Amino acid sequence: MLVHLMLELYNCAPETLNSEPLLRRVLDQYPDRVGMEKVSPVHLYDIETSNPLDAGMSGFVVIAQSHISLHAWPEYGEVDIDICSCKEFSQEDAIAFAKEVFKTDDVESHFIVRATRSLRPDEPDPKRLEAAMEARRAKKAAAEVR
Repeated sequence: MLVHLMLELYNCAPETLNSEPLLRRVLDQYPDRVGMEKVSPVHLYDIETSNPLDAGMSGFVVIAQSHISLHAWPEYGEVDIDICSCKEFSQEDAIAFAKEVFKTDDVESHFIVRATRSLRPDEPDPKRLEAAMEARRAKKAAAEVR
């Protein structure tokens, strides 16, 4: 199973949505705020488009369970955030964090359950997990020898 929370926050201050340090911090802190494991650095891009009104910042962070992304449009006072994960998390905590950071109560949220036929179990088989961990340790040890 895969869950996908999509948030649209409106009436955000344009200076907040233009703040690269703030947007980077949001993406950096979100995984911890929703109980996820971050496995990549934050990737944040200043997007210029053919329509200057559509310019803004877009970014993401990869989590062990999938990803968290955001798209901020200062001209419209809007930021969209997606949290996609195969691990359940508190929608309420995710929404509260976004409202706190972007200082708005004007939030639209959508929650979808995806991959309902996935063969990935909620808990890994202990024998398969141990075999995978042993293979990872062997691969790491071989890389260190080189």
